[in-house]
Amino acid sequence: MPEELQEKIAAELDRIHHDLEQIGVSLCGDMEMAERHCEPLQRLDELGQRSFWLAKLLRTDNPLELIDDITLGSLSERLIG
Repeated sequence: MPEELQEKIAAELDRIHHDLEQIGVSLCGDMEMAERHCEPLQRLDELGQRSFWLAKLLRTDNPLELIDDITLGSLSERLIG
């Protein structure tokens, strides 16, 4: 894949990460709503983390070395499995 395209995809993943974080922050501002919908909010956080790590993987010269640094275990397991 051309490097320029990889960077564009990584930038889109960064935007997704940012948008998901903003949605989560906005929704968590309502404590009643946050308590009622804790699991879906955690899913939003996971999606944000996945997009963050995928963007980092696209930007690194050696993605295999970075996989060990991924703090989201389910993602790293899927990538190496």
